[in-house]
Amino acid sequence: MIKKIVFVAMSLALGIASVRAQEVPDTVKVKDSEFLSAQEERQESSISHAKKFYVSLQGAPVLNYYENAFSYTENGKFKDLITIQGALSVGYDFSDIFGIRLQGAFGTGAGACNTRQTAPHGFYPYSFKQVNGFVDAMLNFAGLLGNKSAFRPIVYIGAGGAYTFGFKETLEHHPWQWDNHITKKNAVLGFRGGLLLEYCFRSGFGFLADFCGEAFADSYNGLMPSESDKSAVEGYPGFPFDLRAVASFGIVYHF
Repeated sequence: MIKKIVFVAMSLALGIASVRAQEVPDTVKVKDSEFLSAQEERQESSISHAKKFYVSLQGAPVLNYYENAFSYTENGKFKDLITIQGALSVGYDFSDIFGIRLQGAFGTGAGACNTRQTAPHGFYPYSFKQVNGFVDAMLNFAGLLGNKSAFRPIVYIGAGGAYTFGFKETLEHHPWQWDNHITKKNAVLGFRGGLLLEYCFRSGFGFLADFCGEAFADSYNGLMPSESDKSAVEGYPGFPFDLRAVASFGIVYHF
């Protein structure tokens, strides 16, 4: 009889313990629910462009700074060194971290026939037309940190080239014999680096701001330092690149 009583008591005790073990306090349930809800919200708000193509259209003011840019400043014409270009890009994101972009642009450039060393007696500004293209390697810092938010800060480096032309149209009335010093057509190589700031909506559309520095071979502006330039000032080697600072703003669509 005693054994039966002990057996029943032990069974009741184990049953109560089992029921209590299965009961979850309301506070724990609430915390779990909040955690799951937050996790679902993050998943819903995350935006991934991995393995997607995109196109973008942008316009930009460009600061042209070559070996003769000083003459614009000395003659109070610095603002004329700022020209405009438009660009069209097609890109592909291999993942949320790495991507590639092909960009083509068309615009104008600004230069001057003289430099401090060779022609301090006159200021002969000119403009020209240019097309350029670059292939850029893109690194998305947000993706690198595991963040798939709508805002994407991207750094990039690229290589490409440019073709400049249309010098005669703006120089034919100048008194200087530009034909002997400026090449009418130029195909040059270039490289660049920059920062792209992009904000995209879930629909795929977005806005962007693109800031970069570009360097082209010295004949980009049609003018290269001559031997007289180099001998006019002791130790003057001539800068090997024509530089541009570009600030683009535009729209993008990922599909």
